[in-house]
Amino acid sequence: MQAIQLLKQEHGKAKAAFQEIETAPSAGRGALWQKLRPELEAHEKKEETYVYGPAARDAQADQSLKEWEATHHREVREAEGLIKAIDRLDPTDAKWLDAVKKLRGALEQHIRKEEQEIWPKIERAWGPARLESAGSQMAA
Repeated sequence: MQAIQLLKQEHGKAKAAFQEIETAPSAGRGALWQKLRPELEAHEKKEETYVYGPAARDAQADQSLKEWEATHHREVREAEGLIKAIDRLDPTDAKWLDAVKKLRGALEQHIRKEEQEIWPKIERAWGPARLESAGSQMAA
């Protein structure tokens, strides 16, 4: 599977997981979060290692792809801060759910930019063979 397709699938799963957390009874939220949290972290590492880092280092890369790597790092740090805040709160507390919703909103904005602006540029720059190779590396 191509890298972008794999990442889009993961975005869909994360959106569904956030929806499940937000609608779950308060007693079940913590377990759902403990499942989602490592998936979010693994997703970010895949993006950086196999897509954004290599795309930014390409000599002929679109300048916006080079700039995106720095933007991505900043947004990941912000998300990590929200994740740490969530981890410090009680999942049955309304503040916990507010923090989860704030993280979801930040990630949805990030996802829109990736899917609408960044990934189409990477797809054009790399082509199917390179996207397939990156996807294979991610899946391994």
